[in-house]
Amino acid sequence: MDKKCIAIFLCLMLLFTTLTACSSGQKDNQVATNEPANNNQIEEDANNSQDDDLKTEIDTSEHVELKMYLLGDGAQDVDLVYEKISERMKEKINATITVDFLSWAEHDTKYSLLFSSGEDFDIIFTASGWAHYETTAVRNGFLELTEEFLAKYAPDILEVVPPIAWDQAKINGKVYMVPNYSIEFGYDVIGVRGDLMEKYNIEKIESKEDLEAYFDAIVENETDITPLGPNGGALEYPYLFQADGWQVVRGPLGTLFMYETANPDNTTVEYVIETDRFMEYAKKMKEMADKGYWTRDSLTDTSAREDPWKLGKAAAMVWHVGAVAGVAEQINKEHPEWKATFVDISPNVKRPVNPYTNNGVAINAASKNPERAMMAINMLMTDKECYDLAAYGIEGVHYEAIDDDKYRPLEDADRFPANQSCNWGWNNENLKRKLYVENPDPVLVKAEETVERWKNELISNHPLDAFAFAEENVKNEVAVINTVLTQYMQPISLGFVDDVEAAVEELRTKLREAGIEKVIEEMNRQVEEYLANR
Repeated sequence: MDKKCIAIFLCLMLLFTTLTACSSGQKDNQVATNEPANNNQIEEDANNSQDDDLKTEIDTSEHVELKMYLLGDGAQDVDLVYEKISERMKEKINATITVDFLSWAEHDTKYSLLFSSGEDFDIIFTASGWAHYETTAVRNGFLELTEEFLAKYAPDILEVVPPIAWDQAKINGKVYMVPNYSIEFGYDVIGVRGDLMEKYNIEKIESKEDLEAYFDAIVENETDITPLGPNGGALEYPYLFQADGWQVVRGPLGTLFMYETANPDNTTVEYVIETDRFMEYAKKMKEMADKGYWTRDSLTDTSAREDPWKLGKAAAMVWHVGAVAGVAEQINKEHPEWKATFVDISPNVKRPVNPYTNNGVAINAASKNPERAMMAINMLMTDKECYDLAAYGIEGVHYEAIDDDKYRPLEDADRFPANQSCNWGWNNENLKRKLYVENPDPVLVKAEETVERWKNELISNHPLDAFAFAEENVKNEVAVINTVLTQYMQPISLGFVDDVEAAVEELRTKLREAGIEKVIEEMNRQVEEYLANR
């Protein structure tokens, strides 16, 4: 990293101007390549992220202690790990850092209290749509990250985070978080049993029709196994929208609102319940339920999603590719004769990358040391030693490094499990290590190859991929609507209704009574505002 800060600043000014003015076609090119601004030297210089010029320009003579909040329950050796991180930070930026965790059960209520109570802290995990980003930003809880501030205190981050990520992080034209740089797909695949496919002469499953042929064979010939066990509702995502090139609007309203992922020029958000497509879906779910594709306790079953497939009670499992491949690997260790694998029923449909704002970090607007906090985030994301510590623990204690890009857990790995202590806010695709497996299950190889194909061929880059609906102005209506969905939508999605058309019409009526028209109006207003501020 031998660029002068002024050069980085000028580049960044050009970058933000381009983001404001560029067309959707230009953004397509940015995401399709998934290139950050300049990452050629990232790994080479990762351990020297604070160069000599930066040190001389920024006064770090006074030692500061930083406090960071992350989400989750932490790990047994978190404090030991962050002591090591502090040693590195003290050497580079004369700062140390401590971490507290907001548990999964409590963060929804405690997150906002940190700001309203005046808690003294500097850095916090945040995310668009699910971890308080929009709500906190509009209440002035986060420090605005201007071009000048980023260029001066986090120049290495600007070399990593792609232009579109900063665009996604904008709220009313301003950035309040550092988005993570991670290429991930929230897209469902179907885990299946290879032995059963062979048994019933099913050579491939690449469509809804292929999948139903597999399910029909199970129902007609197997007595101790059903296609999906109690997980009937799992087909809602792949059948209702994914296979047809649509995506759910992120936010608190489930699958009520969608946009056409496959067509970036269509920025209309569709209220799906009133469409013919939803009626067709409801009838298909009824047909499947009547055939016995899932068990009648699907509404009340509380078992883990993977258990029926893993235990041999179901012939399939629906989830994202990483989860399905991981369960398939477990199955193949215990029952290699099952030949567990996964299939994609819409292999050529465009699919969105999870927004880069799906994980991120922000600085408390009331931080006493915002400059040093920004420098600390810069180190967490781009300094390889800090990155490895926060992600994998202490080398030789929790993991063994294999080359520069792989790791192997050691005996004490359970004291700091890899990538499980909320280090996701500063994910960096360039520094991530992969789990070293000496003889990997072919299903894991297939998963890697599948995701690589998606990256290279199937990224959608729709303008609404990073949009998240905020319920603040209609929270009473949203609460009632979610109650209606539990009572009337779930039985439809599971096919547990006698008259589909009557059930759908009743759902539509109940949603109107709950205030859906007001929510639709608010949705359209937010979408219009969001697109205008891109």
